[in-house]
Amino acid sequence: MARVRGVHMVGSVPLPNTETVLRQCLASQPGRLKRIPDGETGFRGMFTTWQMLLFQASPDLCTKFVHNAPVESGEFAVEQVDAGIKTLKEAGPLETGYDTHAIESYATFKKLKEEGVIPSAVRFQVSLATPPNVLTPFVQFPFQHKVEPLYQDALYRSMRKLQDSIPHKELAIQIDMAIDTAFAEGFLFKPWFGEGNIEKIKEYIVDYTVRMIGQVEKDVEVGLHNCYGDMEHRHWLEPTSLAIITERGLAIFAKSPHPINFFHCPVPKSALENLEAYLEPLKRLIPDFEKHGTELYLGVVHFGDRQATEKMIEVAKRVLGGFPFGVATECGMGRTPAGEVEGLLKLSAEVSEPVY
Repeated sequence: MARVRGVHMVGSVPLPNTETVLRQCLASQPGRLKRIPDGETGFRGMFTTWQMLLFQASPDLCTKFVHNAPVESGEFAVEQVDAGIKTLKEAGPLETGYDTHAIESYATFKKLKEEGVIPSAVRFQVSLATPPNVLTPFVQFPFQHKVEPLYQDALYRSMRKLQDSIPHKELAIQIDMAIDTAFAEGFLFKPWFGEGNIEKIKEYIVDYTVRMIGQVEKDVEVGLHNCYGDMEHRHWLEPTSLAIITERGLAIFAKSPHPINFFHCPVPKSALENLEAYLEPLKRLIPDFEKHGTELYLGVVHFGDRQATEKMIEVAKRVLGGFPFGVATECGMGRTPAGEVEGLLKLSAEVSEPVY
């Protein structure tokens, strides 16, 4: 029977600052975290919303973004698109800021590790979203295909800088895939690529994800956070199974130039009535998990519902047979009320075993 080993922190934690996040998450989940993020505190707390500032120099290409609302886009002539891109380029290279914040937070991580607060084996986790998670909500659709290479270059520069500044043996990079999942489901968001052909869309997603993985040095860990979004604390689509995530995972594992060290999947409460069918596709990934030495984390931890969490774990053990897995929340905690954080950390620890 599978064992429940360890806890994974997906990303945002709504606590005051990095040091508070590191101390509280470790104290509440002793021996269970192999990696820990800085919590993406402050203005970074709502996933990629802070990245919209990168495009302010060219107002025409910016969407009128509203939290938890559909993204609206206007119509633009080719000349207008070209002019908007020219303005953006003239403002200078895009800087994502991911590296700056990671390097700053790592200093706190390093201090706490030297003090013995953070165990020696724990890595500093940096979460980076794929380009569609920035371009789709914040860039007008007619501009997206031309902004993509500019943003991709900026993202890769950030990845290079943070790897140049943080010791590789202390670093783990998590790639966040949310809007990518909507694209693959053919739901809600329209991609600028693939010409409306769902197979071409899926192939494009795999290719840019593999390119991003290729920017990660071999001695830096890399993992995938597969997501169905969090709008008003709900998914924008309640999946009936992990088939889409499994299909994408198989393709990424087949092409990845780097071992995938960890793999996170959501298990929403909407899946409670068909848990076996929901989880069944994951069995197809087990050979790749074993080949890569991948740790699987299931997002089964739900605030105030220990019964649901335990049922999900019980069914996952049965479906996965002897393959071990750890637990997590189904998404980052950016939209979680601060008062619920300790309860989520406590439940995560109670339903899992230590890993060191």
